[in-house]
Amino acid sequence: MKPTQEIIGLRIISILEGTQVGVVKELVLNPQEKTLDFVIVDQPTDFFGAKVIAFADILGIGEFAITIPHPEVIQDVAQNIDAQNLLKQDTRVLGTKVLTKKGQLIGTVTEVLIEDETGRIAACLFEAQGQLQQVEIDQVITLGKELLIIEGFPTMTNQQITEPNSENQMPTPDLTDLIKDAVSAEETNFQVEVNTTEDVASLGESEMDFNLFEQRQLQYFIGKKVEKDIVLDNSQVLRAGEHITPEIVTQITSRSSLMEITSHLQKY
Repeated sequence: MKPTQEIIGLRIISILEGTQVGVVKELVLNPQEKTLDFVIVDQPTDFFGAKVIAFADILGIGEFAITIPHPEVIQDVAQNIDAQNLLKQDTRVLGTKVLTKKGQLIGTVTEVLIEDETGRIAACLFEAQGQLQQVEIDQVITLGKELLIIEGFPTMTNQQITEPNSENQMPTPDLTDLIKDAVSAEETNFQVEVNTTEDVASLGESEMDFNLFEQRQLQYFIGKKVEKDIVLDNSQVLRAGEHITPEIVTQITSRSSLMEITSHLQKY
């Protein structure tokens, strides 16, 4: 079994080419099947859309890297309905409250253990009154967005959660640099003049709740068009065929809007 924090940050190695093709940025869990279904790829040289790898396409998860047969198994989120649906559910597990079936709130989830051979969630660790406890997945009734609901009371565990090995990880690019590079690359197709610092500062508090992966998605939208009218979070309508500007991007303040736009981007 592997804690999620030991998977996030691993290099992704293509067996066919013998090269690194990315880094594991985040994990996408399936709350209904209680499995790890996708990993989100952080590719430092690719700022034009999120990429995912299905767990079924992963050959192995080791201490140094995860391995895949070839780069073709890396998919665009916009082209994968299953990944989109799971991302919309936004089931992170980590940080959720642990609630017993009888309604007693007993702790907060600190880690999820994954069976690296099957992708099945094996157990969840949570802290309760300063002590680490473990609940097996068979005791879990619901993996919810805000609550982990369990049968009865879990057992104590002495399992230690190790810190990720920094030697095995590539440094995470700075958010400001990512936005600056994305906007610069887009200017060849759609001319925009954006001061990166002011652009980030102009995002409302709700936008800043987006994680790094989602912030990169927002910048990817600039200069693109959608194939249908979409109502943004401020009730403004983004018309089909209209270029998405930095100002419009600031009106995308919820994950549901982000995923809807991702699903309906015009294909070139």
